[in-house]
Amino acid sequence: MVTRREMSTALALTTLLAAPHAALRAQTSSGGNSGPHHGPNRSSMGVQTLMEEPLGDIADPQVTVITLTVAPGTVSPPHRHTGPVFAYLLEGRIENQVDPGPPKTYKAGDFFYEPAMHVHRMLRNLSKSEPAKLLIFEVGEKGKAFTIGAK
Repeated sequence: MVTRREMSTALALTTLLAAPHAALRAQTSSGGNSGPHHGPNRSSMGVQTLMEEPLGDIADPQVTVITLTVAPGTVSPPHRHTGPVFAYLLEGRIENQVDPGPPKTYKAGDFFYEPAMHVHRMLRNLSKSEPAKLLIFEVGEKGKAFTIGAK
């Protein structure tokens, strides 16, 4: 079951992936509220860009939004993603490592990006008693495997 907070987060992250950032910034800074999707209270909303990353050249692109629940103490095996990944930690604390970077610790409210085809060395739930839950936006080619094994 998706909570209201998770749905709000999903909608906010969808805006990051799909909305024209320059138009949103211009409307926010000028207080504008024109356009078919903006009501008269648009100037009372704040838009904050959390991250911007390229999607790369993907034939027949598709975005999939999933929640990933990681059991206490679980560590994922090494793998690669064929397209970029945008992740937001909803609950818990994890340690995550994507080559060539070092392992990093994330807590609820943190987010990260994984470039396509970089080896995702591990994702570890740091709790021994509580699950960790992530909201993940995967970009890949429609009909093709998104995750492949790595050594």
